[in-house]
Amino acid sequence: MKKITVLKRSLLKKILIVMGVCSTGLMASCAKYGTLVSTIYMNLKGSVRSKASSQTIEGIQVELKNSLSNSKALTNNNGVFAINSEINDSENSLNLHISDIDGALNGSFLSKDTVITLSSDEKLSQTKENIEIKLEKNE
Repeated sequence: MKKITVLKRSLLKKILIVMGVCSTGLMASCAKYGTLVSTIYMNLKGSVRSKASSQTIEGIQVELKNSLSNSKALTNNNGVFAINSEINDSENSLNLHISDIDGALNGSFLSKDTVITLSSDEKLSQTKENIEIKLEKNE
């Protein structure tokens, strides 16, 4: 009878050790990866123009600051930019940083930060179009 009790205790001790190791591994993996975040991909399209002349500006960098990835685009020869970027689903606004990175090549313009608000329909369609940005000349 005493041998059976010793065997039971030994077996129980080993089970508890294994369970402790397993639960520690589970807690470590939760700490490592954190909580899940729901994300969506947003397609942004718009144009950049001179505030003074309303002419489109080529070579302007548009950067989405609250993106989960490095999201930048340059305006083409028609002043148009397009960004496809992953953002948190909870975001209702987009922070854009606009800068003239080519210097005086297409005229010199001041950098600008702007906030774009997303409607529920835009989030549902994952598209924000006709974004109009006007930059002031750097004189």
